[in-house]
Amino acid sequence: MNAASLHLTYEVLYPAGSFGPQDEVWLRDRLLHTLHLMEGQPGVTLNRLGTSRAERIGAYRMVENEDVSFQRLLEPAAQTVAKAVAQGQAGEVALCVHDRTEVELSHLSMSGVGLVGNPVCQGFFLQTALVVQADGAAFGVLGARTWARPAGQRGKAQDRKQRPFEHKESGLWWQALVEAEERVGEPGRLLHVIDAEGDIFELSSRAASQGYQLLVRAGQDRRVQEEGGKLWASMEGLPVVGSQQLHVSAQPARADRVARTARDATLSLRYGSLTLLPPGRQGGPPVQVWGVLVREEEPPQGQKAVEWLLLSNVPIESVEAAWGVVTAYQKRWGIEELHKALKTGCRLERRQHQKREHLENLLALTLLISVTLLRLRTLSRTLPEEPATAVLEPTEVQVLQAMAPRLAPRMRPQGALTLRQALLLIAALGGYMANPDKKPPGWLVLWRGYERLRDYVAGFSLAQSLTAPPPA
Repeated sequence: MNAASLHLTYEVLYPAGSFGPQDEVWLRDRLLHTLHLMEGQPGVTLNRLGTSRAERIGAYRMVENEDVSFQRLLEPAAQTVAKAVAQGQAGEVALCVHDRTEVELSHLSMSGVGLVGNPVCQGFFLQTALVVQADGAAFGVLGARTWARPAGQRGKAQDRKQRPFEHKESGLWWQALVEAEERVGEPGRLLHVIDAEGDIFELSSRAASQGYQLLVRAGQDRRVQEEGGKLWASMEGLPVVGSQQLHVSAQPARADRVARTARDATLSLRYGSLTLLPPGRQGGPPVQVWGVLVREEEPPQGQKAVEWLLLSNVPIESVEAAWGVVTAYQKRWGIEELHKALKTGCRLERRQHQKREHLENLLALTLLISVTLLRLRTLSRTLPEEPATAVLEPTEVQVLQAMAPRLAPRMRPQGALTLRQALLLIAALGGYMANPDKKPPGWLVLWRGYERLRDYVAGFSLAQSLTAPPPA
């Protein structure tokens, strides 16, 4: 599938009739107009958006309208993405990557927020389901939800084992899977990919019973029927059946881990079938899964070895299939990038709205905008020679082409601008310089460059209108 098939424009995401006859004119038209404005100025506050007072007032009225909500704004786009997935436009089997992030708003006196992080931090949580194509390119948001954790819930961790699954935050993972599958309506089109936070026995059990395809990174050393009695011991008892060099991305240091440098790590591979036993307190039938253990046997000095133990209910019956599972899990990083784009590029946590509902309405729009640059950045690596018009508007490409000799004199593009060339030119507009280590441009420089590009496009369009001959 080429890059062009991944280009779901806002007009495609919100077809006519998205909001019903009463709200069609004002809500859909205002939403589309605001999305285009925000795409050109992703980090700009609403009081600086666009070029006229009427545009700013219109954006404010939409975001702060009591009849507008996060789910109402996002639902038509999610339904469009689901329909495209059902028709195979994202591939025979698309990756549905799930993740959570905290929106930290302690600097605001905002209503409707709760506890995030440590006891003094205020905000809310965002859980997103992002459809990613097999080559890693973002396809679209299939669903998202927000929630706040009341202050009264702190200290309740000790009784969580006694609460029903549906009454726990962990139950939201299952709800996200069900909603995604029901939207798509075509069994087998999705492979749900979740990090270790989603290593929940109930989730694996329910996914197996419903036929949902699941790939999760193990986070607990669970009981298994196989020799060894425990998950890691059983997997380590299997023979190494191959090794490969895989590129692993850099990770910043955290309280529980040292920083990881980006590198090509040589990983050994083990795989085999396993039978997970339910936690003793829970009961219920065991769950058949397949495990894949990859490990960096000789990490660089001072670096923690890369190790992933991946569990899937999809049969893994060959070495090639096992490496395919590893590759699929690597694509999970795209949703981390999406959430980073929301915070770094769109500056979501720096907004000054006084009500959580208003900020969430803005969040629905920024989710869609972030997918655009995420798709451009990924495709510029995986399909660098595709034409830039597969993702960018024709006028944007025309302006970049005209500016190329000044922005990157040594680039000298021949013919149509490619995706990689367009990305580097946008980054150059934001101040990016090709360092000797050739680190790819980050989100902040990309957003800054894209803002400047939209300013140039606006100037170009204005100049064309001024020089156009008057109508006859």
